[in-house]
Amino acid sequence: MKKTVFISSTYEDLSEERRLVWNLLENFEVSIRGMEDFGARTESPLETCLAEVDVSDIYIGVIAFRLGSEEKNSGKSFTQLEYEQAYEKNKEILIYMIDEDNARVLAKFIDKDERRNKLNAFKGLLKERHTVATYRSPEDLVEKLERDFRKLLQSKIAVNQENLNEFAKASEIIKRFFLVPNEMSGKEVRLKIKIKGNAYPASKEVCDSFNLVFGSTVGICIQILQPDDLSSNILETLYLSGKQIDDLSPIQDGEEREIYAKLQFTVAKIDRVRARFSREYRLPAYSSIIINPQLTISEDKALEPDGMVTLLLTHTIKNSP
Repeated sequence: MKKTVFISSTYEDLSEERRLVWNLLENFEVSIRGMEDFGARTESPLETCLAEVDVSDIYIGVIAFRLGSEEKNSGKSFTQLEYEQAYEKNKEILIYMIDEDNARVLAKFIDKDERRNKLNAFKGLLKERHTVATYRSPEDLVEKLERDFRKLLQSKIAVNQENLNEFAKASEIIKRFFLVPNEMSGKEVRLKIKIKGNAYPASKEVCDSFNLVFGSTVGICIQILQPDDLSSNILETLYLSGKQIDDLSPIQDGEEREIYAKLQFTVAKIDRVRARFSREYRLPAYSSIIINPQLTISEDKALEPDGMVTLLLTHTIKNSP
């Protein structure tokens, strides 16, 4: 049976996103619901939106920097009320949130003051309840939505192009990431990994640098098995936060898994990746550390990296070997 998809977002600032998402969905065996298709009705705009959510199977929420129209009595935005209707009715929910650090947005499309506070509260609720995907551009949004629909509707969709070799695509993205990490930061890739060792709590420096929740994030050392043509082993740590820890558990040394992970880059100085939850005593700054058996230098003269790259787990691939 053909499923129905409802697209929820503000309109003026996200018109290009909506247009591209609508065009993408026309390649799938789904019915599409959204404000572009409502036409003239006797119901109010909000009543129309909520009624369309009711008859939909899948809710797609696209959230940027605008709160949008508000319902007078509750003070909540139409977008939030549409989401709450979908959540209450146990719809399949996909949330895509703009990358606040890297996306380019016109100033007129950014809310301020009280409206911004309301929007941030709504975003916080979505992050608590769902694994939220971020996007940097309309094209990036469509790329991620297409991948998610291939998984969600695997046996019910007809796509007008050949399936991509995701490991080959991941290889191209990672190789470019090694050259221009800031440009590629936020891209998602499919990987086959081997877990090496046990999980450990991530330090506050790591969490602050990559916008993760301190005390709810762990790191694990990994080896990338696929793609198998990467000459660098620089991506040897994977960070998991919140629900993603449960998705990957149990985390077992030597186990092989297939996952999707987000490439991340920061120029922040990170001295320690493992968290300490009890008092420890540091050695004096003049004590020595071993770089290799032939070279010993003082800690305060150790070479500092220019930045850090890593992987953030987005979700695991079920039934992977």
